[in-house]
Formats: sequence, structure tokens, C-alpha cells
Amino acid sequence: MRWATRGVVLAVVFLTVALLGSSGTLQLRETLARGRSGECTEVASSPMMIFVNSLVSWATGGQVIRQALAATPQTIKVGYTAPFTGAAAEFGINGWRGIQLALEEINAKGITVGGKRYRVEIVRYDDRCEPTEGVANVRKLVLVDKVVAVLGSHCSSVCVAVADLLDELKVPGLTIECAADKVTSPGHPFYFRARPSVGMMAPLVAPKLVKIFKPKTAGFVAINDDYGRGFVQAFENELSKQGVKTTVKAFFERGTTDFSVHLTQVKTAAPDIVFYVGVTPEGALILKQAKEFGLTPRIKFIGSEEMSEMEMLKAAGADVLEGTYSIALWGSVPQQFADRVKKKFGAPMHYAIIYGYDAMWAVARAIEKAQSLDPVKIRDAMKRIQFQGLQGFIKFEDFNGYKNQGRYSPWLIQWVKGERKVVKE
Repeated sequence: MRWATRGVVLAVVFLTVALLGSSGTLQLRETLARGRSGECTEVASSPMMIFVNSLVSWATGGQVIRQALAATPQTIKVGYTAPFTGAAAEFGINGWRGIQLALEEINAKGITVGGKRYRVEIVRYDDRCEPTEGVANVRKLVLVDKVVAVLGSHCSSVCVAVADLLDELKVPGLTIECAADKVTSPGHPFYFRARPSVGMMAPLVAPKLVKIFKPKTAGFVAINDDYGRGFVQAFENELSKQGVKTTVKAFFERGTTDFSVHLTQVKTAAPDIVFYVGVTPEGALILKQAKEFGLTPRIKFIGSEEMSEMEMLKAAGADVLEGTYSIALWGSVPQQFADRVKKKFGAPMHYAIIYGYDAMWAVARAIEKAQSLDPVKIRDAMKRIQFQGLQGFIKFEDFNGYKNQGRYSPWLIQWVKGERKVVKE
């Protein structure tokens, strides 16, 4: 009878641990330690302390409960700032999907640091693709939430702003997808990027486009921010080397819905090819209005990487997209991964899912390699990790004026009958 009763008490103890969860368990562990050591008489005499110590002393002498607490993984917090609302919400939503898929795998095994097992918790905030919001988010993540690393953002202007702050706070950050060159060139000691910048993509894509279209002139309709202007500059320079002259550059502000002024400039200049650069809602409107202006299919429109995703098909329609091209950050993914995305989210594949997944794994590997929760040591470990990601080999290097930069290669796709087709050499 005595042992049966003790079994019931032990069950209550374990149930208490389970109900408290990882954060509550950590508080319980600290409470036990402080109470036993006599550091805090208030803690030692608290109702929870009296309850737990009574159970432990009566049932096990403390050994079993200590083993239960030790076996429960503690939590490592990682921050994520991204646009979850607004015109760029597509990218934050999909980045979060990729992160969740990676977390399922990471937390199933746990991260071992100093012999202790941890699980990863993401603390995330909406930056709406606004630099001031991104900076406020990062400051809160580091100073209030005490994260050891930050993922995000997705918009270049936000990434440039938060990179400076992360250097100041000495916490590592990894963008999911920001493309402007100056995100990593000349770069920041604490900020990393896996995907290619526009300056890295242009030399790889421009020759292929010249080979396909044999253009003499080119034009640009682009968002007026760090990303858009960086894209135009990089591709204009590379096309110039190929003997292609830029005849029109029309920049628009975020939130523009009427592109008649910009497309009138394109119609007047009549370039052979036109790059359109922005987020998916903007791209869909540009293509729809270009068709109304009679510019397509006569002038070949080539989208930035945002225009290569299935959201573009939904926004613009197959008829509008037919025959147009886009730079892309992925060609295909393992079928098992695609099935997981479809089953969990009921959504099509998106490059932000891929890069969010790889980014989460990069941070997890860095934490484990560092064998520390010190953000500076995790930053140092980021420079040493190497692994095969979904779309390329991940290794952060310093080269050609870039710092903490990966070497992914872009793709080129064409929209054919409502499907994205990879353009092969």
C-alpha cells in the first residue's frame, strides 16, 4: 500500500512537470535549487516550494523529480522579424512555414549544448516591410525576449536597417531572402545571407537572357527602394557588358496600383526586354496593365524572383503570364518536402519556405557547434557551419567584397499554360 501511494504521488509530480511546460519546468528547477541552497527564504517558504519539497522528500528523497526535471528540455529563443501583413505578407507567411517545418525536425531531436538538451522556440513580430518596424522588433527581441539569434527580414530596406543594430547588440542575424547588395557588401560582422544578392545574380542571368532574346535595348519598371534600385543597377551594368543599352528606368513607390505613367514611358522607349521588379501584387498589376497597353507579348517581360512563385499565377492569371519569364530562387525540391508543405499548409511551394527552412537549420547547427548560448560564440560558429540545404550548399564566406555571404545560383523560369517551367541551358 505504501509503495502504491508513493506511485500516485510520483504521478502527480510528473503531471505537475508536464503541466508546467518547458518554461515552467525551468522556473521549478530554479526554485528547487534556490530553495535548497537557502539563497532565498521567500522561495523556500513559498507554497509551490513547500508542496514540491514535501512530495519529493516523502516519495523519493528528491532523486526522481530531479531526474524528471533534467530530462525535460529547456528552451532556446530565436527571433524572427518579417512582413506578416501588407503587400509583402506573402514572404513572411511562407518564410514562417519553412521555419515551422525545420522546427519539427530540430525539436524532435533537440539541440544539445553543454550536455543539456534544448528545444527551440521562435518569437516573431510583424515588420510590415518597414525599416522602423524591423528595428523596433529586433530591439525588443534582443533586449526583452532575450533571443540568441534573429531570423529575417525579407525586405532589403529592413535588412539593411536591422543589420546595423545587430552589430551594435552583438547578436547574429540571418536574412531569409533580402537581395540588395549592401545587405552583405561591404557587410556586417553579425549579419548573414545564404541567397545570392542581385549583384551576384546579374552576371549569371544576364548572359542567358541575351542568348535567349538577343536584345539590343532593355528597360526597367522597379520598386523605388534599396532592392529595386540595386536590381536595376546590377542588371544594367551586366547588360551593358553584353552590348545591351538601357533606354528606360521607371521607378514606383510601394503601394502603387496604377502603372499607366510607367508603362507609357516603356511604350515610348520600346525596349526589346523589360524587367519588372517588386512584390507579387505589384508584379501582377504591371503585367495586367502591360497587356492592356498592348506591350505584351511583343516586348518580353522578365520578372524579379518574386514573380516566379505560384502566388503570381493566382494574382495575374495564366493568360496574362503566358510566355513571360522570371528569375527564380529554386527549380525543384525533393518530393517528400513538397508533400509535407502541401499536407501541413495546403499551399504551393515558395522560395521563402525553402530559405526559411534552411535558415532555421543554419542557426540550429550554429548553436550546437558553438556549444554555447552566447550570441557572439554562435556568430563565430555561423562562419564554420557547412551543410547541404534544399537548394544548394550552405557556407558563409567573405569574397569579392561580400561578407558572411552564401553562393547559391539563381534559376530562370518561363510561365507556360499556368505552370512554371525551368529554362535549361
